[in-house]
Amino acid sequence: MAILGYARVSTQGQVLDIQELQLRAAGCNKIYAEKKSGVNDQRPVLKRLLHDVHSGDVVIFAALDRLTRGGPYKTLKVLQQITSRGATYKSLAEPWADTTTEFGEVMAALVGYIARKTREDIIRRTTAGRERAMAKGVKFGRKPKLTPSQRLEVLARRRQGEEIGALALAFNVSETTISRLKE
Repeated sequence: MAILGYARVSTQGQVLDIQELQLRAAGCNKIYAEKKSGVNDQRPVLKRLLHDVHSGDVVIFAALDRLTRGGPYKTLKVLQQITSRGATYKSLAEPWADTTTEFGEVMAALVGYIARKTREDIIRRTTAGRERAMAKGVKFGRKPKLTPSQRLEVLARRRQGEEIGALALAFNVSETTISRLKE
């Protein structure tokens, strides 16, 4: 069993010293530290930690916001990755986020349930709002790059054999836009 620590700061100007001291005091054998934004999903050190964690290991971090800044869903995703490997986790700042205890396991399950229900509610409300807007005639998606009359002109010129590249240049759009037009 290993006790692994994770420390993170957002910018190169910030220092990791305080977090590293806290993690060492908590008994971490190895500390994974990086200077990357917590919103960024491309964090190589966190990926290495998640790859290296094994069943029976404990992952400790100074606070949940050091683990990720992507909101509850991203945080739960990272925590789920830790537990799916058979490891437990512990936040030094949030005593309820500690799956090394029974109470912490119950709290983690409860927080996960609340986050899932919140996400379902957001999807339900967003879908209902989208349906109401569509019923009122609101169009979704990008605005067309060509007006209806421009589309007719492009199609006519294509029928006459004009090259897609020349049409794209003439109408200041991409060749893909021209090639996707249908009669």
